[in-house]
Amino acid sequence: MSDLICELVKETDPFLKEMPVGFDFENPQVDPDKLSEQLIANMIHYKGYGLSANQMGIPVTVFAMIHGEHIFTVFNPNILEWSPETTYMREGCLSFPNLWIAIERAKGIATKFQLANGEEQSGNFIDLSARIFQHEHEHMEGALFIDNVSGFKLRSAQRKRRKLRRKKKNEEYDGIY
Repeated sequence: MSDLICELVKETDPFLKEMPVGFDFENPQVDPDKLSEQLIANMIHYKGYGLSANQMGIPVTVFAMIHGEHIFTVFNPNILEWSPETTYMREGCLSFPNLWIAIERAKGIATKFQLANGEEQSGNFIDLSARIFQHEHEHMEGALFIDNVSGFKLRSAQRKRRKLRRKKKNEEYDGIY
């Protein structure tokens, strides 16, 4: 399975801001089953709740996500409706390691998408699953979770990340001279 694992696109790479193209089941850009397998393998490897194809350098509208006990891939996602009720919680992104920012999102969403076999699905997601779907859907629009965050909030989160990195680096030091 290690041959499926790849390095993720870095947060500074402008590729993350490019809008991926729709997945074409009539003339697939890549094998949908292999892409699905690779997305899931990388999401698990990097300990994420979701991972979009463009985070692996593949510019198509596909992402993997955890939904309760299930893991699946979403092709050509659409959010049809957002609940008026919102939730506010810390969120991260695998392309931005250890950067955590409180983000407000709709508590529930109604969606339409396709599975790896091209089958159309409709689904409602709430709470964490809705948050994951919305976060990954942003990647499908060439947007990032930091885009609508104030400069103050972003700088504060980046300072916390630097402190965390220094702490982890110091913990790795074993005290031998």
